[in-house]
Amino acid sequence: MTNTELDKYKVDHLFLLIGENPLPNYVAAHLLLNKGGTLYLVHTTGTSGQANRLKNILQSEVSVCKTAEPISLGEYDSDAFHIQDEIRKVAKNLPKSDSLGLHYTGGTKAMSTHAYRAMLSLDRSDVVFSYLDPRRLEVCIDREDGDRIRIKTKPDDLQVKLVKIFQIHGWAWKDKSEPIYEAEMSTAAKAFAGFHADGNSVKLWRDWCNDVLRQKTRDPKDKNKWLKEAELANVSELSLATLKDSQQINDILANLGKEGESLSLSIVRDKGFKSLRSVCNWLDGEWLEHYVLQQVKEISDSKLIHESATSFWIKDPTNSKNDKFQFDVAFMRGYQLFAISCTTIDRKFDCKSKLFEAYIRAQQLGGAEARVALVCCVDSKGVNALRTEIVNVLRSEPESTVKNTKLIVWGRDDLIDLPQKISTWIDENERDEK
Repeated sequence: MTNTELDKYKVDHLFLLIGENPLPNYVAAHLLLNKGGTLYLVHTTGTSGQANRLKNILQSEVSVCKTAEPISLGEYDSDAFHIQDEIRKVAKNLPKSDSLGLHYTGGTKAMSTHAYRAMLSLDRSDVVFSYLDPRRLEVCIDREDGDRIRIKTKPDDLQVKLVKIFQIHGWAWKDKSEPIYEAEMSTAAKAFAGFHADGNSVKLWRDWCNDVLRQKTRDPKDKNKWLKEAELANVSELSLATLKDSQQINDILANLGKEGESLSLSIVRDKGFKSLRSVCNWLDGEWLEHYVLQQVKEISDSKLIHESATSFWIKDPTNSKNDKFQFDVAFMRGYQLFAISCTTIDRKFDCKSKLFEAYIRAQQLGGAEARVALVCCVDSKGVNALRTEIVNVLRSEPESTVKNTKLIVWGRDDLIDLPQKISTWIDENERDEK
């Protein structure tokens, strides 16, 4: 879909100031450059990697630009003369018949200031100055002779894929294991969610996972890892004796692989899992991620969500020993990233740690536009306490308010009604953006 308001401000030559997060530059290139135009990626020594990745990605997307030319400022990220000189000597030689723009969402404040001055010094009055407002999801056009022009972007203006965001940052899937785009055992996961709406049930299942599942299936040399696949195949049935008083959980397990008083990993695998390890992960808590993914998919059409997935295992491609992090569930609306951290833990401290880790990672990936939620199994009192702590943290941020939807928490009381909760969260973000 074309945003006709933005079309009026597209240019043939667009200068982008490259910062630590190149996503805003990727967005600007798509929204503000005429087809077949030229990009100029103004970067420092510290952001040369971001500039080169962006160049390769954008030039491979043939509909975006004809070419992308890096302009290096070296170590002169705050030197007024050097910044203006490097930009001016390129810009002054561009044809006057071609339109020209400067986008300064990225880069340092000094780069923005002096790049702006360099463009003003040119003998032309048609330069388009722009930046992205991350809170309102707007493209802002600055003018010398009037107030800035704000143009609201819509999810259909630019649909960025999840894999593209990771590519922009130079990150890759661990062991070539791509995210999961379709929820596994969604009906059983929904039944588990209903079971975990009760605090006693949360403890009952967690105790079984710790005392039975993990004891039988974890590597004795490294309790953080499951046994190898061949070893898991030799695991005898898992006893369900500790769950005998819960008819609800036994009804759920009967649809997975329950045989009398035990559970068979191999029978559960045959229900649709790719490995015995994935069965162990699912039983141990990943069922919640698949449940959340399914709830997101149920509202995707109505909320203009164009992609969603779970189980992101990220590595640093430059260092195979350096695992970056794991993402639980994420979805995209336009170029805005929504990340959801999931845990069946019901301890407030652990939940808070997961939430803020997810917040930091989402900001790294999606920038200030990113939104983060936590789905956990704490009770309503714990949820309220977590929300209070979130408010106290975000109050220190610029433009933050008591009602801030950057981070949100849902507990076990919210599990059953999660699709509506996520819909309301999206709506609240849209209201905050206006």
